[in-house]
Amino acid sequence: MSKFSLDYQQLENTLLKKAYPLDEVKERIERVAFDVVRFKDGDESSNLWQIQEADDGSYIVAIYEENPVETTKTASLPWEVLVSTASKTLHFFYKGEAITKIAFSQLGIPSDEVGLAQRYLPRSLAENKNLVAALLSNLDHHSKAQLLAKYPELQ
Repeated sequence: MSKFSLDYQQLENTLLKKAYPLDEVKERIERVAFDVVRFKDGDESSNLWQIQEADDGSYIVAIYEENPVETTKTASLPWEVLVSTASKTLHFFYKGEAITKIAFSQLGIPSDEVGLAQRYLPRSLAENKNLVAALLSNLDHHSKAQLLAKYPELQ
């Protein structure tokens, strides 16, 4: 019967890979902090990974827990931010409706950090009413009045 036994730990490590040799993936990752990285293409996971040293070389190791509930929360955010690298602007959407666009330079965001801002801003806008008020202050009076009439929760 030992031929048919199953090592569940090995199966989990194969299906939910939580470590990669750094040399194999160094072109596919971007540095977020000193020893924290994330995959550029989002293929494996858009979560954070940490660089760790071992006897046989450097590895990136997952520093997240599999939590499908958190993924659902992120997907249900009313705000969305899209990047236009050609015009160097961020486009802001609320519940699928275009609100405004703002240049990277106006926000003081360096071009190489725009991807971080794109991931950070939707949650920040959902949680911070002052940030929403600052964003809406970029709209002309008529557009702002129409938007607030349609979405009173933004006041």
